[in-house]
Amino acid sequence: MLVCLALLPSLLPFLWNQFLGLIITVIGTFIFCIIYIKIRNLMKNLYFNSPDFLEQKNNITSTIKEFNDIAEYAKSIPNNNCFKAKKVIGEHIHLASFENTSRYNYRRDRNIRTYNNDKVYPASLYIVKRSSEEPIKYLCKYFDIEASEESLKQLEEISENISRIENTLGNLKNRLENIKNNVQVPKYIIKYYEQDLIQHLEVNVPDINIEYTRYVFEYVSNSGNSSQRTTITFNNETVEAVCQYLLEQIQYNKSIQAQRSLMTNRLRNYIKERDNYTCQICGASTKEQSLLLLEIDHIIPISKGGLSTRDNLQTLCWKCNRSKSNKIL
Repeated sequence: MLVCLALLPSLLPFLWNQFLGLIITVIGTFIFCIIYIKIRNLMKNLYFNSPDFLEQKNNITSTIKEFNDIAEYAKSIPNNNCFKAKKVIGEHIHLASFENTSRYNYRRDRNIRTYNNDKVYPASLYIVKRSSEEPIKYLCKYFDIEASEESLKQLEEISENISRIENTLGNLKNRLENIKNNVQVPKYIIKYYEQDLIQHLEVNVPDINIEYTRYVFEYVSNSGNSSQRTTITFNNETVEAVCQYLLEQIQYNKSIQAQRSLMTNRLRNYIKERDNYTCQICGASTKEQSLLLLEIDHIIPISKGGLSTRDNLQTLCWKCNRSKSNKIL
């Protein structure tokens, strides 16, 4: 111990030099990073104003315009795909108030039942477990999805909207990748400034997330100490399963049952293949435009009595489908 104390004065200069060296290294690295980032930003700005970049941007003007047009079209597609039942769960809940008046410091309400949300069904533990085993049956029973023609029409419309938004966003994703691949830019631009590249190309990427309705069966014990949930996501697969379940509950004749059961993603793909992936109005085809956005249209709209039969379905490009709307051509 005494030896260490005796050596300490001679070690202090060495330790001080090591400390100063570390400080200088940290400061030097910090200054280098700042200079590097500033130089990189300067190079970025110079590149985006360079004749080479501006020429490449000009060469894909039509491609960018097509992307932006489809992006605007995507915003017009209904994205709130919730089944509207005649009976709303908890529609009168606002007329009453609930208060837990337990005494003796009971630890209650760790989990609280949800009453004011028509997508959440307060249920017994048995129903929550059974709904996870037979989700479609319990979804229809407890969220008032009746086996009726009206329900089928509404579900068909929901399925169509989901299919359109999924198809359109998928098409936009492929188009964006195609745009980035067709622009020859320095690697550091892609690595550090991809969003800046998209902005300078004036590509308007829509901020859209598909809103799948989620139906929940929720159990909360009386003490509030225990809770369980079953969640059913109302995506296209679920919607098609609900349609099929309702058809089995309705006493339709065979022709109507066949017609109704056909409006699925498999049918949509069949119609596109049957029509050779070609718009039946303008003649645009994926042979000439690999990223052409195609949709399935009801020749006689559902709102005017049309059915989802093969002879009432056709392939249209998104522009012709938007122009046609609910008209009969």
